[in-house]
Formats: sequence, structure tokens, C-alpha cells
Amino acid sequence: MKVLIRHLLKKTRSGGYAQRDETIESPSIRFGRGSECEVHLTDPRILLLQLEITQRSGKLHLTSQGDSDFQVNGQISTKASVKPGDKIQLGPYDIEILDSEEGFDAVITLEHSRPLGDELSALKKRSNTKFVSLGLSARGWAWLLFIAVITIGILAPLTAYITKPKGGDPLGDTKRSLLADADQIWVSGPHSSVHAHFGDRCETCHTNAFKQVMNKVCFDCHDNAGHHADPSIFPNASLDGQQCQDCHKEHTGDKGLLITTERFCTNCHGEILEIAENSKLKNVSDFDEHPQFHPTLIKTHQPETFERIAIDANKPKPVDRSNLKFPHNKHLKENGVRHPDGTRTVLQCGFCHELETGGIAMQPISFEKHCSNCHDLKFEPQSPNKEMPHKNISQAKDYVVGTYAEFALRGNWIEPETTINNTSSFRKLVGEEPVVTEEQKKAALEWAELKAEEVLQGKFGRGLCGECHEIVDNEKTKNWDVAPVYIPTKWLPKSHFNHKPHKDRKCATCHNAKESEEATDVLLPPVETCQECHGGEFATTKVKSTCTECHGFHREELMMPKENL
Repeated sequence: MKVLIRHLLKKTRSGGYAQRDETIESPSIRFGRGSECEVHLTDPRILLLQLEITQRSGKLHLTSQGDSDFQVNGQISTKASVKPGDKIQLGPYDIEILDSEEGFDAVITLEHSRPLGDELSALKKRSNTKFVSLGLSARGWAWLLFIAVITIGILAPLTAYITKPKGGDPLGDTKRSLLADADQIWVSGPHSSVHAHFGDRCETCHTNAFKQVMNKVCFDCHDNAGHHADPSIFPNASLDGQQCQDCHKEHTGDKGLLITTERFCTNCHGEILEIAENSKLKNVSDFDEHPQFHPTLIKTHQPETFERIAIDANKPKPVDRSNLKFPHNKHLKENGVRHPDGTRTVLQCGFCHELETGGIAMQPISFEKHCSNCHDLKFEPQSPNKEMPHKNISQAKDYVVGTYAEFALRGNWIEPETTINNTSSFRKLVGEEPVVTEEQKKAALEWAELKAEEVLQGKFGRGLCGECHEIVDNEKTKNWDVAPVYIPTKWLPKSHFNHKPHKDRKCATCHNAKESEEATDVLLPPVETCQECHGGEFATTKVKSTCTECHGFHREELMMPKENL
């Protein structure tokens, strides 16, 4: 776009204007005080970039920049299309669109009609005020302000502090004096969110005026904040002689309450093999070189002992000894699993694994909620509504015995064509009179016990339970039993993980459940999977993740006996 800018400088004696013509060729014409503008306006009331003129479809279009506006023919606007004869008012400048001349797309006149002049200096002159006119000399005002500062900044807050009741419930309602909130002047910054419920009860933590908060005040609430590791084994981890506030800075919001920089951890863990060789930990200074994950697994059930095994392709796989039989791959078939009603159901991970509210842990899996829809515990075709109770094998066995005893005593049992264990000695059929004599009752109960034993030892008893549970033979009772179930609630007790921020990822991204054929598989991802997305504190192409994202500092679990780690 080629534009002729005609600057109207000042009126001449003949009534005309002295002018200066300027030719500008540019895709757009920008007006403002900035050096990058094609039309430079010097008045300080103009923005660095205030107006832009472009040409589209043969018309001139005006667009204001920033929060400014302009007037076209007396109408305020921020965007407008103009034509020859239109007059634009841009702050103290007047612009008029003239008829185009040969060789130019537009001709514009620009006049500085309302210069600033001496208004600023006149305003300063009118604003000069002398202390004498206010009734006091400069020294008198200085003393007055000094006394006000002392009163407001020291005496009033100190009085408020002294008169506040000490002790009691920091969250309870108390009678407040007139100066009760004066000590808020001393507050150096906002509370952290975890301490915000104290409100203006400064005395909750600041028990002594003009003294730092002592550790014993913190321990009134945080009584479980121990050392980072057992100081008797690792003296370097001892916190004796240190103040809580050395690391936890209050009145800086949530930013300073916890140290999250990697340096806080790597100062020791970067050379942990030299500092604490017997810790069996590896040196780590960044998440990119984080050691392989070591889930904590049950090694023996009686007594209950644990072991930590690395998730490493070059080493034996970790084994989950939960005493359950659950092949994930059979339940996650693409064409679904067969339902007892003949249909097929396509299962997803979320059908069984449901997050708790906070996202850190999973809700417990129960047979009644997650399994019973497909796996029923029916054991007798003649009574399809009866199911063995789950969870307690003794109750389940008693329930089966009671069911057949009821059949026998009420006479509503239909004897199959073939019988086993010589149970044909009792053949109480439907329609016969109920059992009444003691001999009949005895025979009926003997038959019920034999029938129950037959079922419990067969596919509807031991076989049915054995589909999901490990079955053991009890030497004391000479009978079979269901092995106790041990479902880990936390594979990595020395760290914490929140599923909630990862909800946009599919479960299979980290957990290879579709390929798992054994219930003993530990479906945790290796550290390399996490490193695909997460980097250290100074990562640029990955999610920045410091040590405290997954690890705590005051580690109570490290105070446990070694055999439980």
C-alpha cells in the first residue's frame, strides 16, 4: 500500500497551512510514539502503538491498538472503514481522508490540533503545597509522623499481643478486644494453605514475643515428624540441633513451606555410597538416572516377611504371592468374556480398579461388587437361588451342610438316578411326609452330611473355590482350606504416586495387563516408562519432576525394623 501523508504544520498569514508531504509504502500504516511506527507521533498522550490503517478490497480499514479508541466523524469506535471526506480524531491529532491522487492508494492529512503546551508546568505550579500552610513546620510534622508510626507499628500490636488470651483452642471463638487485630500489622506475608485455618490467632505459633517459633510448638501438632532415617545407623540423617524453620518457611504462601528443589535431596543422595554405604542405595542426582523400581513383596506368609525385587528385564521377575489365581489376559480379551446368560462383556480396567477420591490409592476389590456378576457360587441345581457365602470358608461349608439338612428334613429332595457313597439308604422324596421320628432325623442328617461332603469335595466346592484361590490341605482338620489372601495395598511404600494427574493416559500405557497370563505377575511399569514423559528439575522437553514429587522427607517407615522394609 502506497500512501501520501500530508503533515499540516501551522497556519500562514493568508489562512492556509504550511505542509510537509511524506510518502510511505508499507502493507499497513501504524500511528504511535514507537520507533517502529510508520507515522511517528510525538505527543506523550499517544500510545507507543495506537492506530493501524490497512487496505482490503480497495477500502481503508482503521483498527485501534491496545485499549485506545478514536472518533470517526464524531463517533467513537475501535474499528471502522473510511472513505474520502471522513475526519478522524486520534487524541490531540486530526486526520482527514482526501481523494486519491495518481500513484497513491490514499492521501491523508495529519494535523496536531491540540498540543500539550504549558498545561503540565501550570499543573505543577498550582499543586505546590508548603508544610507551613498545614499548620505545622517540617520538624513538627516529622515528630507527629514518628509518634504515629511508633503507635501503629509497635505499641498497638504489642498491646494486642499482650491482651490476647493465651492457650485454649486456637480454632475456638474468644471474646475480642478493640485492639485484637492490631498485631496483624506484623504479618510479613500470607499463611500457607495448611495453616490458614489459624486465621489471625498468631499466638498459636508465636508463643513468645520477638522470638522465633520453637520446635516444641511445631511438635504440638506434628508429633510424628521424626528423622529422615534412623540416626543410630545413619548419623548424617540426624536432625538434632536444627530448627523446623530452617527448612519450612511460613508467611510465604505455599511456595516456601516445603523445599522442592532437587539439590535439597541430591546433596546427600548424589554421593550416598560414600556418605552411607550400608544404606544399599545408589547414587542419584536427577530423575533421568533414577535407579530401577524395587516393589516390596511378600516373601513368606507365616511368618510374614518381605523382600524388594527390582523390575529388571535382565533379572528374575518379581512374584506376587497373593494366593489368588487371576489371569488378566483372559479378562481383557478384545471380544469380551462370556457372561453366564450367554452374552459377552468387554471389560475395561476401570470396571474393577477404581480410584479413591484423592487419586493416590485404589478402592478395594470385592467379590460381591466386581466378580459375582459373572462368577456365582451356586452349588445345587435343585436350588438355583442358593449361593455359598464368600470370604469365610467355614461359613460356606456350614451353609452347604445346612442346605442339604433342610432338604432332608422337609422332604423336598429329588434323588438323582445314580447315587454315590451309599446315600440311597435315605430316599425322602417330594410329597412324602416330613421327617418326624428321631431315627428318621438321624438318618436325614447323616445323609445331609454325606451329600454336603460330596459337593464340597467336588467341582462345586473345592473345584469352585480353586478357580480363583490357592487351595491348601489342613493337616489338623484333615480337610481342605482356602489359603489366606494377601493383596498389597502399596507396592512402593517408600514413595507415593497419584493416578489423578495421569487420568488422560490409558492404563495399558504403564500396566501391561493384556499380556499377563499369571496372577503372580507384578504389573508395575519399569522406571524407563516413567522417564519417557518425566525428567528432572531442569528438563526442557519433559515434565519437570523433582524428588519430592514422589518421596517424602520425614520418613516414618524408615524407622521400622529392617526385616519389614
